[in-house]
Amino acid sequence: MEFDLGARATSADLDRIEMTHRPDLAANELRAYFSVSGQGKYLRVYFPHVDIFRVIDDMHQPLEEHGMEKVGHVPEHFAYRVEGSPFWAAQRELFEISLPGSTHYLFVTGGNCLDVISRNKPRFSWVASNSD
Repeated sequence: MEFDLGARATSADLDRIEMTHRPDLAANELRAYFSVSGQGKYLRVYFPHVDIFRVIDDMHQPLEEHGMEKVGHVPEHFAYRVEGSPFWAAQRELFEISLPGSTHYLFVTGGNCLDVISRNKPRFSWVASNSD
């Protein structure tokens, strides 16, 4: 996925995550704020609608992916579009039938991994605080 954090992924931390239900749009908006060492601003990753998400410690991800072939992994990269992960596989049937077009996105920091399944692409922006 094309996004340049401007730093190594291990220099980022998930600072705040916010989900807002918008009944008027039948949407669950997700905003994740990341602090990045050397940056005076926060990176906001925004999804207009998210079907499911989770945050796990980055130590658990290698256990989950044990034995899987990794294609396209770039060391110290922050944002990925993922195919064939165990997280996706656990929900695959539901998403293929009920929510076609869903995509698995992964955001990796020095301490956490944020997995998001959404039919919307993420929007990235730099903001002054983690509440903008």
